[in-house]
Parts: sequence; C-alpha cells; structure tokens
Amino acid sequence: MELKIYMTMLSRMAPLLFFSILLNVDDLFARSAYVAELQQITQRTGPSTDHRIVKMLPSGALLTVLEESDGWLRVRDADGSIGWVLLRFTTTELPARLQLEQLRQEHADLREASGGAVGRIAELEAAKHQLESALSESIRNHDVLEREHTTLLSEAAHVVELRERHDTTMAQLEQAQVRVRKLSSDNEELRASERLRWFLLGGGIVFTAWLFGFLSGRMQRKRRSGLQY
Repeated sequence: MELKIYMTMLSRMAPLLFFSILLNVDDLFARSAYVAELQQITQRTGPSTDHRIVKMLPSGALLTVLEESDGWLRVRDADGSIGWVLLRFTTTELPARLQLEQLRQEHADLREASGGAVGRIAELEAAKHQLESALSESIRNHDVLEREHTTLLSEAAHVVELRERHDTTMAQLEQAQVRVRKLSSDNEELRASERLRWFLLGGGIVFTAWLFGFLSGRMQRKRRSGLQY
C-alpha cells in the first residue's frame, strides 16, 4: 500500500522535475565571461545587430554564457537578464582595469589587516612590558619577604637560645637555692652544736671551779683543825 502511494506521488512529481531540469539545462553547461575593456556593450534580444537592445552592460560585468552562435553569446548577467552579446567584446579573464582595482582593494584590505595586526602586536608588546614589570616587582617583593623571613628566623633562633639560657639559669639558681638552704640548715645545726659545746664547757669550768673551791675549803678547815690540836 505504501509502495503504491509512493509510486503515485513519484509519477505526479516526474513532470515537474523534468520541467525544472529543462529550465536549468543551460546552467549545466554554462561558463563565465566578462565584458571586455570597453565603456559598455549592448545586450540584444537576438544574435544580430538587427535585434532590439535589451540593456547596456558595463565593462567588467560578469556574464554567464548559456549558448554560442556565429560570433554571438547568449548570456545572463548578474541581474538575471538574458540576451545576446558579441563574442569579440567579451573575455574569459577579468579585465586589467578591474584586476587592478581588485588588487588595490586586496592591498587595502591587507594593509588594514596588517594595521590591525600591528596594533595587536603593539598591544601584546605593551601587555608583555606590563607583565615583565609586574614580574620584576613580584621578584623584588619576594626578595624583601625572604630577607624579612630570614631575619625573623634568626630572631626566633635568638629567642629560643635566650629561652634555653634562661631555663638553664633558672635551674642553676634553683640548685643554688637548694644548696643555700642546706648550708643554712647545716650552719644552724653547727651553731646549735657550738652553743651546746660552749655551754657544756662553761658548765664544766664552773663545776670545776666550784669543786676546786669546795675541796680547797675543806682542806683549809682540816688544817685549821689540826693546828688547834
């Protein structure tokens, strides 16, 4: 069923396709041509000067050649107008004047493009100089920070050394205080022992003196008693 519908549609479209091909058959074999170095040439309705002039074509106009017959060309111009022109007034190459204008335009375009490129290069150079300046400034800042960091490390090491010396001194001071307290204790004990020794020595002297006095008194009394008898 679908195939039948497809064949029916194709049979209906075939005349349209064939007619379209006939309309464009000239384009299948067409070639390009230009109006030669003249002010302008005539485009006529037929291949002779007896035919009516359709329009005037300027020098350098681009033409699409559809047919050639007895020194005449059937052409279509850029506006789509179809007519006949003399073959000897056409050329297959772009006329020198138009080539020169084209070269001038290309040269101007190149200059404009190169000018833009030069401007872009200048912008890039300026950006490069700015980046180099920023890099130099960053390097200088890095050197300053590096020196400050080194100084801080040195100061920190000095602080650590001072802290260690302080701790050592405090430990030595504490040991000295312990020794002083021990010496003070020993001194107090020595003083107490010395006082006791002197006390005992003084007591011994007093006792000896008392004993000597006591004995001397008895001896004297005995002598007096002996003399009385």
